[in-house]
Amino acid sequence: MSFSPGACGRTKTELATIVAVAALAVVGCAPKKERSATPEQLKQRYEHASEYLPWTVGKHVSGMSVDPQWSADGKKLRYQWTTAAGGTYYEIDLAANDGKRSEVEPPEPRAKAAPSVAEDVLVAPNGRWGVKVIEGNLYRVELPSGRQTQLTTDAEPDYVYGLVPQWASASLTTRLAGKKSRPYGLWSPEGDRLLTYRVDERGMYKLPHLVPVVPGAKHQVPYVHFQNTAWPSSEQRQEAELMVFDLRTGKRTNLAILKPGIGYGPTPEGGLRWSKDGTRIFAAPETRDYRSITLYEADAATGRARAIVTDGPVATALQPDVDQGERFLPIGNGAEFIVYSERSDWGHYYLYDGTTGALKNAITQGEWAVHGVANIDEAGRWLYFLAGGRETGHDPYYSHLYRVRFDGSELTLLTPESAHHEIKFSPDGRFFVDTYSTVAQAPVHVLRSSAGAEILELGRADTSRLVEQGWTSPQRFSVKAADDETDIYGVLFLPANFDERQSYPLIDATYGANFRTQAPRSFLQDRQSALALAQLGFVVMFVDGRGTPLRSQSMQDLGFGRWDVNLDDHVAAIRQLAARHRFIDADRVGVYGHSAGGFSTVHAMLEQPELFKVGVASAGSHDFDLFIYPVNRERGLPKDHPDHFEPTNYEHADRLRGKLMLAHGFVDDNVHVGITLQMADALIRANKDFDLFIHPTVNHQSFYRSGYANRKVWNYFVEHLRKETPPADVRVPDAD
Repeated sequence: MSFSPGACGRTKTELATIVAVAALAVVGCAPKKERSATPEQLKQRYEHASEYLPWTVGKHVSGMSVDPQWSADGKKLRYQWTTAAGGTYYEIDLAANDGKRSEVEPPEPRAKAAPSVAEDVLVAPNGRWGVKVIEGNLYRVELPSGRQTQLTTDAEPDYVYGLVPQWASASLTTRLAGKKSRPYGLWSPEGDRLLTYRVDERGMYKLPHLVPVVPGAKHQVPYVHFQNTAWPSSEQRQEAELMVFDLRTGKRTNLAILKPGIGYGPTPEGGLRWSKDGTRIFAAPETRDYRSITLYEADAATGRARAIVTDGPVATALQPDVDQGERFLPIGNGAEFIVYSERSDWGHYYLYDGTTGALKNAITQGEWAVHGVANIDEAGRWLYFLAGGRETGHDPYYSHLYRVRFDGSELTLLTPESAHHEIKFSPDGRFFVDTYSTVAQAPVHVLRSSAGAEILELGRADTSRLVEQGWTSPQRFSVKAADDETDIYGVLFLPANFDERQSYPLIDATYGANFRTQAPRSFLQDRQSALALAQLGFVVMFVDGRGTPLRSQSMQDLGFGRWDVNLDDHVAAIRQLAARHRFIDADRVGVYGHSAGGFSTVHAMLEQPELFKVGVASAGSHDFDLFIYPVNRERGLPKDHPDHFEPTNYEHADRLRGKLMLAHGFVDDNVHVGITLQMADALIRANKDFDLFIHPTVNHQSFYRSGYANRKVWNYFVEHLRKETPPADVRVPDAD
């Protein structure tokens, strides 16, 4: 993908001579000098920005999504199409296959459901059984009578059944929400057996969380909540012993499988599945260093297990391009497996024999990457999958739908539009709804056959209300990485009533960790309320540098454990964009980010103070040795490696020159508030001025769902990057 700088853009040739610069001024291409906004104008900007938050902007667009309702026999599709005037229900006769739809009456309101079981009971799909945890032990619940029978008796503190204390049962988030946790488990196909685990957290460090405020409570006495914690450098961490309980007999069977970590519960997303006949269990735990992953098959009756296939070890780490649960997909009853691997340097699918573990053939191959499985037609031996980078001239981060035979033949592109595609298949796999969009193009919804033939366009999102408010479409871009060779991609969010002849400050919305992409691909996709921030008169930049997913393994390895590489790519992108677009003021650049992005924000401010003048770091993981999330993958190269980069900001606090605000939710049970306070202490010891905002009642996930927190971020950039006085009487709405 290439972009022209335009008649008024700064090319290398134009910037090379005084004559060229003078010529630009003659034709009126010099940026306009901004006028400071009046107090009333600033108030209006804030009110306008509040309409662009992730939880408010949707009301200005209709037709953003389609929820297809397929009939049980697969012969009809019904969906609701919503416009500003209201909703209309349509039905399509799929058997007729004539591309027509008919308007139908809305469905009858559903009758009130029968009283549900308690929220802490995990109910079997057959409705016969439930399980719950009481004081660490597992109990069987007979439904609907509610009669309880104890299944285990040997639970002890920090060694409990069915629950993951760090992330669920004893998390501060769960406690503050007043919720009870259901045990984690995966029911067998017939619903009479449960795959679950016992979590061992004995001897781990108990991380204290002071809780000074409970939302809505009066006269709350502060208390201390303790959280079992494993640091990345800890020898001991949470481990899960997998087991099966037969709810009919109460029998317990331990599985002889490598103890997995507890980043996920026993779910398909966590790499655990039952065979279709319910006799075996497939598990795919990663090693602690993320360098290899092995597929195991365990007998549900005896617990005996065997290893079938191993992917790795790799030199750095298995890249998280697809979910852990999609790395090994059983075919039939486990006779074959579709395996994801980057062994060729690109993420592709391979077919393996489930009995011998032998490779049969590559299903996909080439210098492009698969993004995930959409559907599997076992009878026809078709794999439907999402991928990017195969089509010339298309953004490699856009997901397109393809299908291919299990033997690798007949590879076909099914969604040709140069856009990001989201797919919903019918239960029988004969049809799918394709929703495609870009950051600039609103969603289009199309019904297609499994062969990709377009049957009917279901609708297009209506953005007229956004346009009336001065909506400016974001711009997707491509620039060179700091190596001046690798193409990297990103997005610019622009303010309402954008004027390309004017000069705007730029804010880098950073993340930095190498396990996810940051730049939006689809319409109204947002992070950290960046779209709203742009409305205050900023250009907000997202960019995915080297090291991020959905590219080649070797490109991702370039940034593995090298946070300086990430920063270098962001700096390179800013400089190229400022040369390309005269509306970007490279002398007024800010940066902000959350979590790993909070670390990256401070890192950028300390390492590139001549570029980054203002920063807001929220929930920053400024010392990864104290970051409780399992971050071995993000930590990178071993400490004795010559290229090792230690991800900590404390020792460089004396380099701060710009305006920096540290922010954190006080009850954050993901990145402890103490990490930000230690960063504050380092700045104090370095005699540096900075600002500190602690929100007393939000956690890690809810910081940017707080209207007040968003306003604090807006104020900081408006005051220090635009040099304007923020309005004092504007209330930014919270997320629901």
